[in-house]
Amino acid sequence: MDIEGLFHSQSDRIAAFSRMQVHLYRHDTSLQDYFMALQMDSPGGAPANSGDRRHSNRLYDFAIRGVDKVNQIRSLGTVKADVLFCPLPYFGRETENRLLVRTLLGLVRTDAKILCLLPGGAPCRRELDAQLEAAGRTGQVEFIDATESSDPVEARLRVRLARMRGGAAFEKAVSILEPHHLSPSREAKGRFEHLAQFVEAWERLAPRVEFEAVVARCPWHVLCSPVCRTARQRGKPVITFQQGVIGHTLDVPVTASKFVAFGRPSATFLAQANHRFFKACGTTETPVEFVNGGCLFDTIIALPDQFDLQTLLIVDVPGPQDDFYGIESQSRALIHLADRLLTSSVPLRRIVIRPHPFWNDLDFEACQRLVREHPNRCELSHPVWSLEDDLRRSSAVVGIFSGVLTVASACGLPAVFLQTEDGYTTGDLECFSPAQTLLPEAAFCEISRLITDRQAYADARAAALHNGREYYTEGANADLSATFFEHLLQTENSISCSRYESK
Repeated sequence: MDIEGLFHSQSDRIAAFSRMQVHLYRHDTSLQDYFMALQMDSPGGAPANSGDRRHSNRLYDFAIRGVDKVNQIRSLGTVKADVLFCPLPYFGRETENRLLVRTLLGLVRTDAKILCLLPGGAPCRRELDAQLEAAGRTGQVEFIDATESSDPVEARLRVRLARMRGGAAFEKAVSILEPHHLSPSREAKGRFEHLAQFVEAWERLAPRVEFEAVVARCPWHVLCSPVCRTARQRGKPVITFQQGVIGHTLDVPVTASKFVAFGRPSATFLAQANHRFFKACGTTETPVEFVNGGCLFDTIIALPDQFDLQTLLIVDVPGPQDDFYGIESQSRALIHLADRLLTSSVPLRRIVIRPHPFWNDLDFEACQRLVREHPNRCELSHPVWSLEDDLRRSSAVVGIFSGVLTVASACGLPAVFLQTEDGYTTGDLECFSPAQTLLPEAAFCEISRLITDRQAYADARAAALHNGREYYTEGANADLSATFFEHLLQTENSISCSRYESK
């Protein structure tokens, strides 16, 4: 897949990953379910090869499947719904939980009967039940935990079958990629087996489920991927949503009939990437209608002029341990920029460092050093602080390519996308260039001006608002109302293809 002009990175991992996707999808479209395992794979592990093939006991495997078939026959029963709703099965990010609730409430207000694939222990279940009851729509929604087992026997069977499925998919991927001098690490097999738990769970449930349309959080995430694939195979409309800033090729191929993007730039960019993917595969591109929806999970608020706060919010640090994007130099430049601002004569009252919401596996040492050296002017934002809280107490924001920068711009905060020579870039953020995308020296000068020059601050704020309105449709939050979903749930016959056309 030709990614020139889509992404640029000093690392070759994005290009290598996109080549893996093309080879695997060309051979077997169901291998898309495991793309995320390859994207998360660490290059430091020992590469897998066809000689690692497991020596399975075929008779034992056959017996396991036979017992499972009998066990499934006992639990036959069809579940019917107008809409099958598949959210993410992870609940560690509050903004995603809010999106789940808003989406389900918007769907029920269309009067459709909903089947929601929600894990039994989902922390938002109590809120969902309360809001559905308050709206008098409890009877419209049926919740099913696709990964739940009916008894201990089935639980053990599922574990075994998921390992068999994941191991077989891994071996198949290795055999396909090996001739092209591409290979995942041996450690990736565990990730394949993890994803296979969701594929196995859905494919056990799918024959018992009848639906007219699917609404899924995104087309490539764990349970969503096999659900979207099944729906497309059945000829049913599939609606999915943009996951975040489009930073690599995991977003393609788009297995949806309608894709809700933040706005025109992302829709155009993803359509172009999707077109290139299918062209590389040598297969017919599936028509997709790209809908410009606005900001989906973070909240755009109308912030006033906050020049007097003289506080800078820094995002995208600390850098990830596994540098898939090749942003190590940019992460170092961001820390150096903070250090330089704190030790300069710029009258900056405070720097607030906000890490990514997924805090695990992050190295805070460089950030903690800044806090120790400047305890009265530098702090780490605590996880209990929402993004809205941090934006309200900041004058400007600086980072690399975080969605926080796009949201901040739409809120009216001057935002700087820090760039380095030959550093990582994504065409999804092109509308923020050149005014807001700056090299380190230019970024230092611009932030210094923003802190000291009220007119410069006002000009930068106007530019940020303009670009934020460009990136998010009308610079607003997505309208997840009944009317919005009624439009999306129109029949396939009304869907037009909004694909990228090369010139």
